[in-house]
Amino acid sequence: MTFIDLLETLRACFEPVRVENYPEEFGHTAHSTAEIRRVGYATNLDPLTVAAAAEADTDALITHHDAWDFLFELREEAYALLEKASISHCFVHLPLDAAPFGTSAALGERIGLEMGSASFAEEDGFLCGRVGTFATPVPLGNVAARLREVTAAGVRVWPYGPEKLSVVGITTGGGSLSNLVREAIDLGCDTYITGESNVYVVQYARNRGINLVVGTHTHTEFPGVESLCGLLAARTGLEFVPIREADFETGSQETT
Repeated sequence: MTFIDLLETLRACFEPVRVENYPEEFGHTAHSTAEIRRVGYATNLDPLTVAAAAEADTDALITHHDAWDFLFELREEAYALLEKASISHCFVHLPLDAAPFGTSAALGERIGLEMGSASFAEEDGFLCGRVGTFATPVPLGNVAARLREVTAAGVRVWPYGPEKLSVVGITTGGGSLSNLVREAIDLGCDTYITGESNVYVVQYARNRGINLVVGTHTHTEFPGVESLCGLLAARTGLEFVPIREADFETGSQETT
């Protein structure tokens, strides 16, 4: 199978959405026409991720994010390293956030939620947030612990809502917008889970009485990338290799 064949299989995973209609949210660069054997996957594209993919002897790399423009010279460096290592690359952003197997849905399932059809957090026509329920209310501390286990990264908790959770809204990654918390509340959620926070989100959650649970942007979205690659592995027979990124967002917990 070539990289072009892999792209066709990936496109089919998102039908009826045509990912090529969203050039800012889906893109690819082929650096080899040879048969591919191993495909790496990660949340981010940056020089360190590409170096890890090369070390893992991958022929292609699938990421959720393209290298951000505001990484400045690191964007060009990442693409230069892909070319040097002959690693083809594809990224899928908003279509993966909104997919039924995507970032929010996959994270919710992994922490034990039953994911329904309710969606929110619209961006460029995609509904990126999902609502899930627990069959039996679960203590907030248990959910936070499960999130730490699933993401292998730091988790912060603001216990402003009920001690036991029943209905949870999830917007993985950069869901640090107070309007998204408001949408979750309007959908009956007692808890909001995302990957980033700021003063406005915390202040709004505090005053509205909803629990706020924040992981990291990178690691709350990784299950969705893994879910996509699981589908691809089943349809192609290729070997898919996780490219684990360090928890660089949490920062040091040490004080002096």
